Amino acid sequence: MNKSTAVGQAAALNANSQRTLASYTNAFPDADAEALAAHLAVTSTAGFLTRGIEARIQALGFELSRPRYTIVRTLYLSPDNAIAQSELAQVLRVSGPNITQLIDGLVAEGWVERVVNPADRRVVHARLTREGKQRAARLVPAIVEYMQDSCNQLSADEQAELCRLLDKVRLAVERRDQS
Repeated sequence: MNKSTAVGQAAALNANSQRTLASYTNAFPDADAEALAAHLAVTSTAGFLTRGIEARIQALGFELSRPRYTIVRTLYLSPDNAIAQSELAQVLRVSGPNITQLIDGLVAEGWVERVVNPADRRVVHARLTREGKQRAARLVPAIVEYMQDSCNQLSADEQAELCRLLDKVRLAVERRDQS
């Protein structure tokens, strides 16, 4: 990377990411500084977005972690507000014991109940309770609004390009990690 490109990349980063990029390029002068800057920009932005969602959840008076919010959202958007625990584990990309622990917390707080499938007693569904539905009816639309607000300064074409580029990065990482 030439000096002006490096300055341009660093200027697009927040101060913490700029320091991190400088540390990497000092320690690894042959590293691809543009790739490092792009990675830092993506991870920094993801962190800001995650913290923003967490803050919105708390501002609404709920104490939900991101994974627990994902369960609530998934149930809220599912037919009958229910889904098999094994499917939830796949959605969250967590193990069976982890999903059980997450659902245990939601059950204890009145968001979710477990329902055994009468056709196959081995299948247990998580389902929003009446109170869980009421809470989710406030929470999920507020997060949708936050999501829209976070990207509405981009044109439709820019949003599509951002999605295309992020998909390209995600696919490359998935392929590399599966090798």
